Amino acid sequence: MTKVPTSEDEKLVIDNVEMIILLDIIELNIKKMKVAKFKLGEVYNLFFNSIQDQISKDASAIRKEMRRRGIKVLEEKRFDDRLEIDYLCRGYTGKITMLWPKVRCDFECRLAEYFNVDVTRIQRNE
Repeated sequence: MTKVPTSEDEKLVIDNVEMIILLDIIELNIKKMKVAKFKLGEVYNLFFNSIQDQISKDASAIRKEMRRRGIKVLEEKRFDDRLEIDYLCRGYTGKITMLWPKVRCDFECRLAEYFNVDVTRIQRNE
């Protein structure tokens, strides 16, 4: 195994951080649904909890693979326009910077997979 971080290593770092943020977003949406008192809200709650469980399971697998490869996220910084991730990979330090529109697109694609929906049907009003 090479010591220098590979693109696969960086993808694991990105996936790890995005899954953590995605779990935060799901939790926030669950709380908003409870406040909104949706009809059939318990069914929605169960659905989102099952998605949350699957994301947690996938995030755990990512963390396990990161440990196996000697990768650790040192710091995650959220700015108005971007997300910055500092990481350590087999003795090398690296930084990944992603703009929020890219992160949002990643979230939408991930959620679409979990929800089993076609993300291309999203209509933008920008």
